[in-house]
Amino acid sequence: MKRNQSSPAPPLLLRQIGGLHKKIYKECDRIFRELDFPLEMDQIPVLMLLYYNGSASQQEISASLFRDKASVNRTVGFMAREDMAIVIQDAVDKRKTRVELTATGKSLAKQANAVITEFDEGLTKGFSPEEKQQLHSLLNKLIETVNITHVNF
Repeated sequence: MKRNQSSPAPPLLLRQIGGLHKKIYKECDRIFRELDFPLEMDQIPVLMLLYYNGSASQQEISASLFRDKASVNRTVGFMAREDMAIVIQDAVDKRKTRVELTATGKSLAKQANAVITEFDEGLTKGFSPEEKQQLHSLLNKLIETVNITHVNF
């Protein structure tokens, strides 16, 4: 479809990033389903955050992943019921709880990490090392800009 030059152009960057995000999540979700992975793609960031950080409160998970607390609570609850994670009382502040992966959760995180790493490598296989570095730098710069301005341009 050809765009009429006199009509307004869509916000290209937002459309590109949003479209890419949707396509990547959809493809990763398909791959994980084919592998009979017990988590959906929107739950995997919680698994990976715990895998890399060791443990975290649900509030820390929510803030780190920019997810609402109810969504994180549902994911953590599911992971606890499926023996992927445990919720324990914080050693310092007894009012807080922390989430940690079980051996099952750590094993699943290793599997997910391998799939995601392979997917990442496939996405950038046509890039030179310099292009990969430039992509990472530009994406980090965008993330920093959004974090600093809170999208109040």
